[in-house]
Amino acid sequence: MKSLLITTLICALAEMLNAQVKTDFNNGEQIGTRGKYSKNFRGKNPYVIPARDIKVLLRQDSLEILSSKAIPFKIAKALPVNINVVKEAEWVEEDGMAYGKFTLMAASAKSVSANFDQFFLPEGTELYVYSQNGEMITGPVTEKENNENSLWGTWVYKGGFLTIDLKTPIVTKSNLNLHISSIAYGFKDIYEERVANFGESEACNVNVICAGTAWENERNSVALILDANSEALCSGVLVNNTCNLNIPYLLTANHCFETNPQQNVAHWKFTFQAWSPTCTPSQNANGVTFNGSTLRARNAASDFCLVELSQMPPANSNITFAGWNRSNVAAPNATGIHHPNGDVMKISQDNDPIVRSGGGFFNNATHWEVRWNSGITAVGSSGSPLFDNNRRIIGQLHGGTSFCSTPTDPDWYGSFDQSWTGGGTNATRLSNWLDPSNIGSMTTNSRAIMSVTGPTLICTTGSFALQNPPVGLPVVWSSSNQAILTIDPSSGVAVRQSNQSGQVTIAATLNAGCGSSIEKNVWVGDPSLTYVPPGPNPCTSNPYYYGPPTEGLSYQWTIDNPNVWLVTPSTSVFATVLSHDPEYFNLTLTISDGTCSTSTTLFSYTDGYYCQCFFPPCGGGFLRFAVSPNPASSQVEIRFDEKEYEKEVKKFNAVNYSVGLIDERGNALSEINISDKSYKWDTSKLPAGTYYLKIKYRDLTETKRVIINH
Repeated sequence: MKSLLITTLICALAEMLNAQVKTDFNNGEQIGTRGKYSKNFRGKNPYVIPARDIKVLLRQDSLEILSSKAIPFKIAKALPVNINVVKEAEWVEEDGMAYGKFTLMAASAKSVSANFDQFFLPEGTELYVYSQNGEMITGPVTEKENNENSLWGTWVYKGGFLTIDLKTPIVTKSNLNLHISSIAYGFKDIYEERVANFGESEACNVNVICAGTAWENERNSVALILDANSEALCSGVLVNNTCNLNIPYLLTANHCFETNPQQNVAHWKFTFQAWSPTCTPSQNANGVTFNGSTLRARNAASDFCLVELSQMPPANSNITFAGWNRSNVAAPNATGIHHPNGDVMKISQDNDPIVRSGGGFFNNATHWEVRWNSGITAVGSSGSPLFDNNRRIIGQLHGGTSFCSTPTDPDWYGSFDQSWTGGGTNATRLSNWLDPSNIGSMTTNSRAIMSVTGPTLICTTGSFALQNPPVGLPVVWSSSNQAILTIDPSSGVAVRQSNQSGQVTIAATLNAGCGSSIEKNVWVGDPSLTYVPPGPNPCTSNPYYYGPPTEGLSYQWTIDNPNVWLVTPSTSVFATVLSHDPEYFNLTLTISDGTCSTSTTLFSYTDGYYCQCFFPPCGGGFLRFAVSPNPASSQVEIRFDEKEYEKEVKKFNAVNYSVGLIDERGNALSEINISDKSYKWDTSKLPAGTYYLKIKYRDLTETKRVIINH
């Protein structure tokens, strides 16, 4: 009998980070040996995973299918590894950033993916994962993917090559933690392209996009699920609740969990919106992936499993919550949306009334039977939703016998009404989770994800609105601290009180009986500055300051010494300073939204440093060079520190360094090589203005600003 696969999702709270990782399955950018960031890597050999006997793996998979009536769609074999990516990667450091590149090769594999049991990205880090030549690429992955379990996993990439490219601040590189515990060695080619369709599913399957916009809301709720070891695929659906709360519960099949009950659902991966962009011919799909989930309830009788995503999809993702119907009355027709064989999303339709039946395989009282007029299902479709004529979920796929050669053979779905009461406990039924306030509704409708829109900083007044509210439910607004900010309960207009400042939570409540709301944190009054003072040397101990960085704020840096070079964009929360010779300066940061503002002198130096400083991080070195006079007229002298010069001569018998002259626009004017401790550069013919001397000695680089006045 054909077995089907299930999926599980994890729910995220409304105030969790709106992390999402996008994969481009059809990337047109060719990535070579220089990597995503085009750096001069030496070309370290890939980390090699020895070839496995694919015929043996396929034979083992066939035996598993024959021994079970309902199992997930297995595509790979998880192989334990012990890979410290940070140590194994090749690194290049430039301008305060470290760029890393790590490649592994699973020899002869059809696909490959990686599972991390240690995962932490410092703030400001970017990570990309891609297949050979960048044909498929995921990223950027940022610190928003950090989680309490320190788990993360890639999606499945075509072929046996997987490359990880990194960009991270040097100052926090030591906090970077990336450890791969297993590699999924693919033995089935799920990205096989055929004439009639894309992928492994049979040709009679119908792309969901062929239905036009009729099922747009529902298709945006369906996910393709990759299990904890990245070995097997299922389908699932994001489900609504009676309170219309943004809780990302995902419904799938219990047999996907039971196949390996020891697996950690915190390591499951969920990809939404993975459909062909055209009806025909079928094409590969891009998708949005979320990592991690928590098990909420499951029951074998109706074969359901409910998980809560660790990440809440953002409101602008177009991902939706599907409505449901817990009635036991048979629907006059039904529709299934699913990922057969891990293929792009398909749609199957039964135009006739469905019936209670288990076909002798399952309990007749707990399942709906369908016989398709269009499309079929397959392994990988397990856990996918069955919708009634009102586009509400009435079950999830357990198993079936439909094939393109026998399209009207039955498939069976565990019925939603039976899963509602389940085994009578919160861990074995849906009702506790999908009706948290015991409202008793028989149905819910599909809806978009809600969010509160409005300013993140309020000087005097602000206006808030609820995006994607359900039809017919009034919104009641409230403020967590009315001494700072009051808000009109019906209009959402907020007013600052008594010139006070602080953080306030704005809440939009749809149903007071549910006791929960959609929330947004805002700052009221002058922007807040948090400052960690540097150590005694600004080149090794760095100040951090932030607004915190908020949309709509500008960050303006000023420095009070014309001989000290300050370069930073107005949107940056960090400053870049180039100092030379003994120079003092005061560095001031002003944060503003155009009305409210705050200004703070962050630090004051009376002693200069012979280094190029980035805050954070500081880069360059401690090149003991002096440049004088500055400002200059006819000539400028470059002097190597005498003691340092003698020490270098004694150590290396000679000192050779280069000095390049750069104008204010960054154009290189000339460059010379010098071996003496000093050199006098003729500046008499240079137009008056600002120039920069870029001094290179061994692995160190120093930039010094020079002002020419005639």
